[in-house]
Amino acid sequence: MNFKDYLKDKLLYIIIYFISIFLVITIMMLDLIIRKERLNISNIIYGFVLSFIALGVIILINYMKKKKFYSPINYSIDKDEHLQYIFNIPDNINNEYKFLREALVRNYTIYIDKLEKYKRNAKTQMDFNNRWIHEMKTPVSVIKLMLENEKDKMIDETTRKSYESIEEEIEKLSHGLEMALHTLRVNEFELDFKVEEVSLLEVIRNVINENRSAFIVNSIFPKILSENDLIVISDKKWIKFVLSQILSNSIKYSKVKESENKDILIKIYKENNDIILSIKDRGVGIASGDLERVFDPFFTGKNGRKYLESTGMGLYLSKDICRRLGHGLDIKSREGEGTTVKVTFYNGKSIYNLENS
Repeated sequence: MNFKDYLKDKLLYIIIYFISIFLVITIMMLDLIIRKERLNISNIIYGFVLSFIALGVIILINYMKKKKFYSPINYSIDKDEHLQYIFNIPDNINNEYKFLREALVRNYTIYIDKLEKYKRNAKTQMDFNNRWIHEMKTPVSVIKLMLENEKDKMIDETTRKSYESIEEEIEKLSHGLEMALHTLRVNEFELDFKVEEVSLLEVIRNVINENRSAFIVNSIFPKILSENDLIVISDKKWIKFVLSQILSNSIKYSKVKESENKDILIKIYKENNDIILSIKDRGVGIASGDLERVFDPFFTGKNGRKYLESTGMGLYLSKDICRRLGHGLDIKSREGEGTTVKVTFYNGKSIYNLENS
């Protein structure tokens, strides 16, 4: 609170003060008139000046006391600091401010206690979820391996297709567990990344290999066009997750479209010294009204509601991860024609810069 604001708060008191002085002097003047005594204007002016000086001194003293109280608060607001500023507030101004400081300190203590309780509960829940997801990934991998072995032994085409359908559902389950695990880890992203040189060609091939069953079952064929084996500075694990989410969406919305050409085109190239990885499908596309919201959490859009396979978290997590890594993520689409997603690895802007900033 500055002096100007303080005067605004005290304006009513100042007005009442001057009115009371005016009334006192008026009564004194009337008394002199009634007694038919001579009025001395200089005495009246002198009284006004003395009262005004006394008012100014009182206001200044009161303001200096309040300034001691409000200065730490103003500093904290300006610097956007933590609530610990309340411990810098003096408690020897007067009883009113001492009581207010005690109330602030008590509320702060209660707030910290509850915050720590919620943090402990959240950490316990996160640790449990992490452990549960890891435990579930093991039986999923075992089932997947068993299906692959049994499928190769099958001669009956109908049985083979049934096994392939089960294998596809297992892939969805594995993909969902992986997304849940990364959703938990992204909250502690700064503690869980490794800066390294990443071969985009190697990463995208690994992602394609992990989704090979979905490609085969749905007759979708990935095509890779790359100028060279381009290297970027990033985190291999996180960027692999991003590309997996994008490719999974491409498969998901390509298989539901009735078309003979369901190829997914993957291009890795340089543009204005930046490196671009583009994934283009010929799926059902995205409605124009949904494009602005595809990166919002839990937004499934028209296609998600229609085909009931979307969680609304894949693109949201991908965008958030790319932002943290210093990469760009853009999406273009036309409904009924397909979707193109581009990951841009900016030249001169990398995770190194983010880590040291």
